[in-house]
Amino acid sequence: MDWLLKVHITSAMLSLGGFVTRGVWMLRGSSRLRAPLTRVLPHVIDTVLLLSGLWLAFRLRLSPMQHVWFSAKLTAVVVYIGLGVVALRRGRTKTVRATAWIAALAVFFYIASVALTHRPMPLMPG
Repeated sequence: MDWLLKVHITSAMLSLGGFVTRGVWMLRGSSRLRAPLTRVLPHVIDTVLLLSGLWLAFRLRLSPMQHVWFSAKLTAVVVYIGLGVVALRRGRTKTVRATAWIAALAVFFYIASVALTHRPMPLMPG
């Protein structure tokens, strides 16, 4: 496996692990969410994830206009980021935050399945 792909997959798993952990802390009302490392490290990991993804797309000459699955993945990434912001920062109630957190996790798994299958509807036969 190419080193850049390994970096991308590893940063995706670290990002997911951090998001799950921060979501649990949010649900429990933990003060750990305000710790300096908790506020900085996810941005570092997500930056590595984004840059490695862009570099991979460039190297593989992927274009959202030519590859429907890639367009679906990029759209889902934007949705995931939006739901993550609601879940961990902007949601007014714990119910809204929890719902956004669960939805973001579902979108993350959709993104991963699209990446693995190169199909915009990975669960459909075809």
